[in-house]
Amino acid sequence: MEENQNENITQMPDILKDGNTFEQEAIKKEHAAILGKWLWILFWLIIPTVIVGILGNESIVGQDSPVYRFGTMLSVVVGIVYGVVLLQMKGVEEKYRLAGLLSIASVVLSILLEIIHFEHPILVLLTGVPAIALSLAAKYYEFYGHVAVLQDFDPEFSQKWKILWKWNCIIVVGMIVSTLLALFVLFLAALLILAFAIAAVFIAIVELVYLYQMAKLFQQYA
Repeated sequence: MEENQNENITQMPDILKDGNTFEQEAIKKEHAAILGKWLWILFWLIIPTVIVGILGNESIVGQDSPVYRFGTMLSVVVGIVYGVVLLQMKGVEEKYRLAGLLSIASVVLSILLEIIHFEHPILVLLTGVPAIALSLAAKYYEFYGHVAVLQDFDPEFSQKWKILWKWNCIIVVGMIVSTLLALFVLFLAALLILAFAIAAVFIAIVELVYLYQMAKLFQQYA
């Protein structure tokens, strides 16, 4: 009798360990189901984001064009929806909450920027700089949210988002420098802006591919 009791006591840590493992696995599957669902929606939102980015570009379609106004309104809608979708994943990773809130805030500021436009240069500067900063911060928390949730599933894939974030920063800084350079050397600035614009499209394509791969990974795991 005593031997049986001793044996049970010895086995208890393993049983608890197995129970812990089972619970952790259940949580991972639950998180994977949430991520798989909402990342798939983010994937499909990237496509209209690129389209409205073209339609809402006054250099391409012209500021007075109905297409430009339509593209601007659509970009606001898509931007807010994108932020709301990010918020849906906050229960899995807190960085998504910040990404969503900052994304929505940057859209609100971009609306204000569109209203005041170039009539008040100082207001444009005071609104435009924070809008860019908020947009960049939103991307940071989004990308590093992806880094965090992938750690337990695919660490190698997780690191790819860090690299993509660095390239994203290089492009943003490059575009800002090129725009400032336009005040002094217009031709060189135009070439640089074109180069960074092409790089931005490439980054958007890579982001699209990564989101697709993430969505499939989590859907399969769930």
